[in-house]
Amino acid sequence: MWKWMGIVFVDESNTYQAVMAVPLRRKHWAGVTFAWVVHQPFFCQFLPVFSRDDTFSFQPFYELLIKHFRYGAVLRLEQKPDAKLINSIQQLSTHILHLSPDYETIYQNYTTDRKMNLLRAQRANWHVIDSTDSGPLLNLFREYHAAGIPGGVGEWAYAILQNLTEVLQKRNVAVLRYATRAERIEAGALFVCEGNRIIYLFNAASEVGRKGNARTLLIDQLIQEYTGRYYGGKSFLLDFESPEKQSIRSFYKSFGAIETTFWEVRWNHLHPIVQALLRIVKKLTVAKRNVTAV
Repeated sequence: MWKWMGIVFVDESNTYQAVMAVPLRRKHWAGVTFAWVVHQPFFCQFLPVFSRDDTFSFQPFYELLIKHFRYGAVLRLEQKPDAKLINSIQQLSTHILHLSPDYETIYQNYTTDRKMNLLRAQRANWHVIDSTDSGPLLNLFREYHAAGIPGGVGEWAYAILQNLTEVLQKRNVAVLRYATRAERIEAGALFVCEGNRIIYLFNAASEVGRKGNARTLLIDQLIQEYTGRYYGGKSFLLDFESPEKQSIRSFYKSFGAIETTFWEVRWNHLHPIVQALLRIVKKLTVAKRNVTAV
């Protein structure tokens, strides 16, 4: 079970100056339900403190968050918090492509391999279509990608993504595109356009789509579409939401994207007695699983 809360800073006129979204998840151990804990949601790589003022200090938000919620299972933040506030902090990164130059300038920063594969994709007779139906994208992932995920992918995860896509479409911030050949969908990509940031949220491809470099074509067409455009006086940027898998990171980097840092934090300020009880519950849960397995 999930829910969201928010921390808001207002000025003397009660006008919002900064907002921090707080994702919460209800934890269950051995059938026992515990309090809401801070937990990074699925399909959300990291969270910032939102403010129109770039000089606004975000540390008070983190201090209040950790004071109010004594347990943070995992939270990923755009800005680095004070290490004294938390038990664990890890530096992670994603890849960002700034779309302020003209397309030719961006294209020249593609690697030789990416240029070659884009040319192959352009010669492969792909037909790109916009869609509102996320079903084919999820089916492609089920058939061609899910088996490679450690532990598999539960149906609940597909339901979350489908519901998320529908909400994004209602808010007119989703771009869902497919690459087709002979009237068959072979690859798809879901982009989210929020403010001047375009997030490459989800993608999948069949073997035909992969070998035909269909996703390279989908990304390149989006880059061409948004290059040189502005939102609120700021040029667009494409966030690839890079995972830790090196081969995928190299693929995104081949478009000329640069690495940018974010932070994964965890904390546990629960009472020592509560921590001891949780350790006992976890041990009992593991023991029960082992007995069941035998």
